[in-house]
Amino acid sequence: MSEKQKQVEKERRGVLELLLQKNGLKRKELVDFLLGVWVAGKLDELTEQEKAQFPNLVF
Repeated sequence: MSEKQKQVEKERRGVLELLLQKNGLKRKELVDFLLGVWVAGKLDELTEQEKAQFPNLVF
């Protein structure tokens, strides 16, 4: 990785941390939320039989 790329990555992490702080979020909370959004967007890939494996969830 070039020095420029390392600096960009460092700044990207800094912006993420600053935004998390300003919004009162922890990294795990953001990851959990985004995983939920991703799963919700992929539910159409599951068959009814596969969905039946998760009786406590509403699809």
